[in-house]
Amino acid sequence: MRAWRATPRKTVAVLSATAVVSVAGCVGPPASDWGDRGEDAVCPVKPSEASGTVRIGYLGGPAADLYTQATGLAEACLPHADVRWTRYPTGQDIVQGFAAGSVDLAALGSTPTTKALSAPLNLDVSVVQANSVIGTTEALVAKNARSIQDLKGDRIAVPFSSTAHYSLLNALIDAGLDPARDVDIINISPDKLPAAWKSDRVDAAYVWDPTLQELKDGTGGTTPGTVLTDSEEQAENGHATYNVTLASNRWADDNAGMLQTWLDLEAWIVDESGDGGSVDDFVSVNATASGMDEAAAELQVNGQQFIPGPQQVEYLGDVAEALRSTAEFLVAQGDIPAAKPDYADVVRTDLWEDAR
Repeated sequence: MRAWRATPRKTVAVLSATAVVSVAGCVGPPASDWGDRGEDAVCPVKPSEASGTVRIGYLGGPAADLYTQATGLAEACLPHADVRWTRYPTGQDIVQGFAAGSVDLAALGSTPTTKALSAPLNLDVSVVQANSVIGTTEALVAKNARSIQDLKGDRIAVPFSSTAHYSLLNALIDAGLDPARDVDIINISPDKLPAAWKSDRVDAAYVWDPTLQELKDGTGGTTPGTVLTDSEEQAENGHATYNVTLASNRWADDNAGMLQTWLDLEAWIVDESGDGGSVDDFVSVNATASGMDEAAAELQVNGQQFIPGPQQVEYLGDVAEALRSTAEFLVAQGDIPAAKPDYADVVRTDLWEDAR
């Protein structure tokens, strides 16, 4: 699998009036409730003439979808549509949004995506884009341990049903620890983790940025976290995790033109945020929109392997295989009753055939 990483250049032009969302916020308001979100944005791809509504869920960490949200580019490229944004604390919350019929399109991790596509949920959704391979931007940090084996008997916090949860379980098993007996794994969402870290409730945590950076820094005078492993290392050990875009099949069927414009826009952002591209404020905009400082946002951006349009078909094939492997692992852990024989039928490579 070829690795590609966007390495945006820093810029002094920070988007000063975007909606800055606190790390502690659970679910943000629709973007229509926020002011001055790039009303002068110009669509860099062919705009869609389609009308209708698209309800977009997002997690709020530095990524192409957050850049799109913060700059108002989605509204510029879908000028006749009603674009509604809602921030969710975890991918599992986004899955619940799809199950409730309140989300049409969203970026989330491969583990909650696997659960959405598998029994008992079997949601009517498809993977329409491979956004990134998760790397150092998700990690296991500990207050006192210096190795994974040192965690025996400790309390480890992780958002359940997340890519971090999947990576944590694999890391423990590979280190010779039984996740059910040797450690106490507790479910804490990223927005609640900093407060739990300050208490005696948590000895270690596997989570993603920007919360990860807070734990590593020991924000608020707490114990700085030591990184024991990260998702880049877990990928090298055969446990790769991805960020993907999931779409409701009903919405996608009814709004094919709108979906294609969205995918074209996201691909353009990734393609142009590399060295020499026209998106030279990718880090600064993401920093402001996520509430991170610019150095921390750059670490998170460089801690992912963003996937450009011409490589989508290849990486979506990898995603289908990762979904199958994840499902089989979740079955073994008792998290889902059964895996699909094949996940290729719920991964839309056809949307990217012309991008090769």
